[in-house]
Amino acid sequence: MNHRIQTLLVIFILVFSGTLSAAIKKPLSTEELSEMRRLFVMANSALERGQISRYRHLAKKLENYPLYPYLIYEELRRNLKKARTADIQAFLTTYEDTPLARKLHYRWLKTLARQKRVNELIEYYQTTSDKSLHCAYARALYSTGHSERAHNIVEGLWLTGNSLPRNCDLAIRTWEKAGKLTQELLWKRIHLAMRSGKTRLAKYLAKKLDKKEKYLMPLWLKVRRSPSFVAKAHHRFGDEKPAIMRWIVADGLSRLARKQPQLAYDLWQEYKTQYTFSPQQKARIKRNLIRYLSKENLVENQKLLAKLALNQHGKKFSEQQIFSAITDHEWQLALNSIEQLPKNQQHEPRWLYWRGRSLEALGRLEEARSTYLLNSDDRNYYSFLASDRAGSNYHLAHRPLSFEQEELSSLNKIPAFVRARELFVLERQTKARSEWQWAVKDMSKAELLKAASLANQWGWYDRAILTLALARYWDDLELRFPLAHRKLVVSQARRREINPAWAFAVIRQESAFTPDARSHAGAMGLMQLMPSTARQVARNLKMRFRGKRDLLDVKTNISLGVSYLKKVQDRFDGHEVLATAAYNAGGHRVKQWLPEDPQDADIWIEMVPFDETRGYLKRVLTYTAIYEQRLGMSTVPISQRMPPVQLNKTLTSNSAPKISQGG
Repeated sequence: MNHRIQTLLVIFILVFSGTLSAAIKKPLSTEELSEMRRLFVMANSALERGQISRYRHLAKKLENYPLYPYLIYEELRRNLKKARTADIQAFLTTYEDTPLARKLHYRWLKTLARQKRVNELIEYYQTTSDKSLHCAYARALYSTGHSERAHNIVEGLWLTGNSLPRNCDLAIRTWEKAGKLTQELLWKRIHLAMRSGKTRLAKYLAKKLDKKEKYLMPLWLKVRRSPSFVAKAHHRFGDEKPAIMRWIVADGLSRLARKQPQLAYDLWQEYKTQYTFSPQQKARIKRNLIRYLSKENLVENQKLLAKLALNQHGKKFSEQQIFSAITDHEWQLALNSIEQLPKNQQHEPRWLYWRGRSLEALGRLEEARSTYLLNSDDRNYYSFLASDRAGSNYHLAHRPLSFEQEELSSLNKIPAFVRARELFVLERQTKARSEWQWAVKDMSKAELLKAASLANQWGWYDRAILTLALARYWDDLELRFPLAHRKLVVSQARRREINPAWAFAVIRQESAFTPDARSHAGAMGLMQLMPSTARQVARNLKMRFRGKRDLLDVKTNISLGVSYLKKVQDRFDGHEVLATAAYNAGGHRVKQWLPEDPQDADIWIEMVPFDETRGYLKRVLTYTAIYEQRLGMSTVPISQRMPPVQLNKTLTSNSAPKISQGG
């Protein structure tokens, strides 16, 4: 029987045997839901233990339960080696409007590839980012005589700066034997490998070069090791330079700019008309020249920078120049530089604030106050600082969303939301988030706002925050800045004698209240603690800590996180800005960043070398003020949390001066 007919027959049987559960026949009562959740957990456990008879007995009772597809998915996933194509296709058709269909399809394709079921792999293949699977597809095409399609796929796979999976070797060899690997394609991949820093791969690929071009690879590697050698490499050739030399010279100049920017500048002036550099190569060279010439504020460097055409690099360079002048308290130069920015950029909160600071430092107080007031009607770091210096109140602009319960209830009838809620209640967080993402992916802004309100109503705060961000709605402060675990956070903060609003701000920034959040670096939980840090803090507190899993426990995470906040605050003599920076980047780095002479904290924040930490500081300071309002506390001006910073000195509070109403 044709397998497509088999598939339709299986679906027909599913429908009329009552096992098709894509739609819920009738709403389940609270008691029924509670019982089905219990049965679902038991069925899932039985399946995991291989108790198939018990599993099927329980699963039969769950045919009307929203998470029934997850049981069928797991059963199929565990038996993919033996699963019939008809059964897989029946599931994919029945549950095509779920994230499970895509996951099962991918796993099934991997199984088909491993089992060398080439005809089925070709028929049911869908494009994927998995290069190993893509190579298996190409091999299947070659083995069935579809060579041209396979050639196109392999060429696309070839153009990467990284190594390819081992199972790609056969497809690539077939492609090469067909004469499809040209010297141009070979050099393109070598170039990509060199740009990715994969020199071993580049050297391996160079073995395939024609004899007359092989010498260029050692030349490039020598320039890579000693960038100043680029001058000798250039002069090695006369007017007839190999086309590849533009890549070698561009790479050499970009690297030379890091060590000898003045020499790199001189060579750039000489070579830029002799090679047809791509826009990307020009941008890379100029970006490095600007960056490294700016590092030392030498007169000759400034002259060279002035000669560079700044086009798309002008914004970054201008910012460096402005903050260099501000750091040196050359306020008139800073003001002049700000006024040379494009008009739309000058009106950004950041530059309005620094224009006001420059005017204030120059004694032009009326103009300064007017500039601050222009900037004080918003809800961001610079607006709050501007309000502090103008002596005005913060404008929090809270505009809560308001929906009738019937409007939110309509979302509860959407299957993806129903499944998401059930998974959330059962604490299957990863699967729950996948369903939520599936539910909101095609929603309008109005629908997203309702969905955010629904998530907040469920107590699913991270989804509420994320969904509001998708809708680009920033003014419902109760949804964007929830008070989840309020009693625990406040009690721990008071116990450790830190500001509870600060603790809430750190949680909001670190995880947006995602209890099982994990970073690429290995930080975990609400307050994103590294296991090693948590273990040390727990030891100091004489608190039991059993390892990583404990960090996913809300109570443990908050207890350890708040204690660590207190620890870094004490290390930096109570300086909240430095403690916040240390929480994000590590105390050893913050100590390295501190100036020998006292420096205003707002200037120091702008000079923090890590983009992530700069943004982190600004957000946590802003969020702290918002959380003080949310907690019913007196809002302390953020400038009062920002005393001057200095290396090896006791840091004392020194709030920013206010400009009186009279100027």
